Amino acid sequence: MEKYDVGLILNLILVILEIIGLILCLDALGCIDFTYYTIDSNIFLLVSSILYLFSRKNPSKIVQFFRYSSTLSVMITFLVVIFVLYPMLDFNFQYLFLAGPNPYMHVLCPLIALVSFLFFEKNEIENNLKNNFRSLYFTLIYAVILISLNILRIVNGPYPFLKVYEQSVLMSIIWIVAILGFALILSNILLMVKELDMILNVKN
Repeated sequence: MEKYDVGLILNLILVILEIIGLILCLDALGCIDFTYYTIDSNIFLLVSSILYLFSRKNPSKIVQFFRYSSTLSVMITFLVVIFVLYPMLDFNFQYLFLAGPNPYMHVLCPLIALVSFLFFEKNEIENNLKNNFRSLYFTLIYAVILISLNILRIVNGPYPFLKVYEQSVLMSIIWIVAILGFALILSNILLMVKELDMILNVKN
């Protein structure tokens, strides 16, 4: 079996797991709550995986970029859950990692997406600052919308670091800079590892 065949299988698994996760979201919340970055990033991943499956072994540049950006987005979810929400929510492992859709959206889908993107997918996105920044568009749009909704008191949260009236302006700015700055670094690392894998495969 060729490596790109494995990528197709992994993307098919992602589609199945994401659909299961969304069904569990509906069961737990009664709706698909788009105020949650977790849900939005996983839907983005679902769409990119479907597009990748349809493109088979020759994805267009836009599909490749969607796979890159959506993988980044769910990895942001994964890492924020572990390093930010887990301590903030008193290390509630049962809730964050085992309850409802969380095993799928917080852990399984991000990790499968990461392995698939890095090692089993055709992706020729050039690693430069422009592409690194463009990969953050999805996250930036979410941040602008949710922070605006919080400022207007239309939405409260849903994450502690988005609750602008429950922390200082400085703290809100620090959170924004920290998360987006980390995401930019991560976007670069993803393509660095991807490029290294491609070089090693060529040599072999």
